Amino acid sequence: MIKTLIIEDEINVREGLKKLLKIIAPNIKVIAETGFITEAIQIIKKEKPSLIFLDIELEDGSGFDILKQFETIYFKIIFTTAYNQYAINAFKFSATDYLLKPINPIELKKAIQRATIALDKENLLTVLKHNLDNKEQKIVLKTSENQFVINVKNIIHLEADGTYTHFITTNKKIIVSKNIKFYEDLLNDNFFRCHQSHLVNS
Repeated sequence: MIKTLIIEDEINVREGLKKLLKIIAPNIKVIAETGFITEAIQIIKKEKPSLIFLDIELEDGSGFDILKQFETIYFKIIFTTAYNQYAINAFKFSATDYLLKPINPIELKKAIQRATIALDKENLLTVLKHNLDNKEQKIVLKTSENQFVINVKNIIHLEADGTYTHFITTNKKIIVSKNIKFYEDLLNDNFFRCHQSHLVNS
């Protein structure tokens, strides 16, 4: 799930956005919402969201004023505004996307897909760096609801199930939507195929 903050001073727009997110983006978890700059800054520092929907014109200032309080923008930003003259400034802050109100559901879905891909890449790079630092081989497994970082040595075996693969580990079972061939190529140094539908950790 992607921890998400909505910063928007119009309550009806916030409610409309939340309804759309429930329908088209089940991977989004709205952890907080606000329409005020000071409160938004406090929430970001405390909750550390991965994604922020940010209105530019707020009651007590500009959405850009919030971003200027952070030396590093570690979260993804989807700007929402009724005006298109802010686009250049928005992309100076490495905006993932820029949506004009009223928000189009198709454009919203595309924006979330872009944000998800960007976050996945960052997570993978983090894991790779961790592996290099700790000299342990790990793998990222994504389900429809969660993301797991698993130590390869804790995987007992894999079972094929059509286009899905079941990972049996020392403490859990994880089902992912990639076929077993994908993981056979990825784990070929550590695993052998004892059956057409099974890969076993050697």
